[in-house]
Formats: sequence, C-alpha cells, structure tokens
Amino acid sequence: MRKSYGKWILLILLTVLLLTGTVFGQGTVINEDINKAAGSLEIPRNTTVNGNVTVNMGEIEIEGIINGDVVSNMGTVSVYGDVNGNVTANMGEVVVPGRVSGNVNASMGSVSVDGDVGGNLKAGLGAIKIRGTIGGDVNLDLGDLQIMGHVLGNVTSQGKMICITGQVDGDVTMPRGIVELGPDAVVGGSVLVEQGLVQADAGARVGSIVVDEELSRREVDDMFSRGYNFKGIDHLINILPFTDGEFFRNFDFTIRPGNHRMFPFYTPFTGWSGRAASRVLGMVVIFALAALVHTLFPRNTNNIMRAVEQKTGSAILWGVLAVILAAPLAILLAITVIGIPLILVELLLLAIAWIMGYTGVTLWLGSRVLKPSSTEEANPLGKIALGVLLLGIIGFIPILGGLVGIGAFMLAVGTALSTRFGTENLTES
Repeated sequence: MRKSYGKWILLILLTVLLLTGTVFGQGTVINEDINKAAGSLEIPRNTTVNGNVTVNMGEIEIEGIINGDVVSNMGTVSVYGDVNGNVTANMGEVVVPGRVSGNVNASMGSVSVDGDVGGNLKAGLGAIKIRGTIGGDVNLDLGDLQIMGHVLGNVTSQGKMICITGQVDGDVTMPRGIVELGPDAVVGGSVLVEQGLVQADAGARVGSIVVDEELSRREVDDMFSRGYNFKGIDHLINILPFTDGEFFRNFDFTIRPGNHRMFPFYTPFTGWSGRAASRVLGMVVIFALAALVHTLFPRNTNNIMRAVEQKTGSAILWGVLAVILAAPLAILLAITVIGIPLILVELLLLAIAWIMGYTGVTLWLGSRVLKPSSTEEANPLGKIALGVLLLGIIGFIPILGGLVGIGAFMLAVGTALSTRFGTENLTES
C-alpha cells in the first residue's frame, strides 16, 4: 500500500512541477535586433524578440513572438507564432499560419496565409493563397490569386486569374484576366475587369460586375501567352526587390555609345567611377532578371546548370556556332523584305538563350563555391547572386575580365541551346 501511495504522490509532484513550469515560466526574452548575414534562423516557442529581425540567404521560422519587423532577403519566412510588425520577403516565400499585425510584402515569391494579417498584403511576382483573414488590401503584380478566406479591403491583381470562394468586403479589380466566383463567394463591392471574363456561380453574391471588354477564356490565354505587359520601366522597377524604385529612377536606362557592351546602362558619373557604377548597376539589374527567370522556370534553369557541368564541351561548341552564324543569318534575312522581321525573332531568341543560360551558369558557379564550405543547402537565388558577383568582380580585371566575359557568354548561349532552353531533363551527376 505504501508503495502504491508513493507512486501516486510522485506522479502528483511531477504534474505540479510541470504545470508550474508551464504556467509561470517566462521563457526567453531578447531585447535587441537580430541580424544574420546568412543561414537559417528559428525563433522557438516561449521566445520573445523585442526588436527587428533580418536574415539574408536563409529561412526564418517563427514560433514565438517578435515585437518588430521581419525582413528576409532570398529566403522563406514562416510565421507560426506572432509578429507585431511588418513582414517583408525579397525573393522568397511567406507562409503565415499564425498572425502578423502589420503588412506582408513579398517580391518574387509566393504567399500563403492560413492565419491572420492585420494590414495589407502585396506580392510582386508570385502566387497568393488566402485561407485566413487579411485586414487590409490585397495587391498582386503577377501570378494567380486564390481567396478562400476573408479579405476586409480591396483586391487588385495584374495576373491572369482571381478565384474567390470566400469573402471580399471591398472591390475586385483586374486590368485583364479572369475572375471566378464560387457558389459561396461574397464580394461586398464591385468586380471590375477591363479586358477579360467574369464567371460567377449562381450562388455567388456580388455588388456589381463590370467588364469593359469581354473576352473568351481562350483569348485571355492567348493574351497571357504573349507575355506579361509591364507598363514601362517604372512599373518593372517598382516590383524589383531591395528597392522602392527611387535609386533606379536616378539613371537613364538608354543604350549609348561608349557604354560597356555587357552592361549598357548610362550613369551620371564619368571616368573610371562611371564605368564602375555602370557595371555595378548592370550586375544588380542582371541579377534581378536571372532571379526572375529562375523563379518562373526553375526546372529549366536547373537543367541548364547540370548541362554546364555535364556537357561543357558541346555547350561551348553550340555557343561558338550560334555567334558565328548569327551575323550571316541576319544578313541573309535582310536581303529579302519578308525576312527582315525574322531578324528581330533571331535577336530575341539569342537574348532569351543568353539570360536563361546565364542564370544556369551563375547558379552552377554559386553552387560550386558554396558546396565545399557549407553543410546546409543554400537558397538558389543566393547561389545566383554569388555567381553574378564573382563574374562581375572578374570583369573588372583588364584582359582577363573580357576573356571570361566572352567565355561565359558562349557557355550561357550554348547550354541554353543544347538543352533546348532547359527542356531537356538531365539528372544530377
């Protein structure tokens, strides 16, 4: 009997100690900003950060509380706990099963909200899925938007599709595209589509529907298959990450005589500083283009990256042939009036091959540098950034920079063409 009572007493004591530690334990409190240059960061449960959190090239997983803003550059932000501030992800994904009291802004990455966002939600280049609640407006520049939860503000999208099976208290606006309203969809305001189509189920409740120019679904598909309609360089700059556009607006994006052949951007500086500023600006813009290509076509760029290592010789041969035959082919097309428009097609294909191949080359180069020194798999956009930086630094070296630049161009074009723009599947060696 005594042994039996002893076991029960021990069990009660352990339970009391556990409850006491859970209820009265204060956890960990960090009263300063957290800045991490690279790698992942985890904010555990029962941890409170009274400051801002910034991580470059790594994931942020938040299970505790952050009383400040969260910024991720080239990484994923997962909010399972609470963020009493804004969340910004440049070239990365944002997942919110928990709560964000402020705004959520993602550039070149998708956003998924199963919890609550108190402010506005904006994505530059990526899809948005909302199963939770958005207290403000939703703005998407490119990608599909699904609303299964509740948006208290207005919804604006430059993308192709908005699918609503939940509730939007404000207006829904699209310059062009398709709006689908499910049987349980509720839109308190109006649905306005300038060019496109609105498909509303019989059970959907909408204030009003206005379509300025109604198109069929096939016509909308054809419209978007021709590419995204950026509204000039200003609109493109606005959705680039790491900047609000003011920096780039100080420059005239015009090809001029005397600019560097690989970085044709005019700057207000002269001499060596002007060439350096032009090259650095070119690196930033090309990195943004490469990051965009990898975000939209990750499988293609990964295949091109593997081709850089597995088919180096044949890729360089393809690149040399493309450069040698480009000029004679253009002259041959120019002889006939009918062939003149095809010159633009040839130049366009060469440009596409270069940017896709360049993305694969920089991805491979960054992987080769990071792999021996890191046990964790780095973010692919971080690898691209490192590859662009290395090629850019080498470009400053006289003679060697020019030779490496020519070789990189040949390899980029050759790998893209030899893999049919990355559609040829290659396995890792």
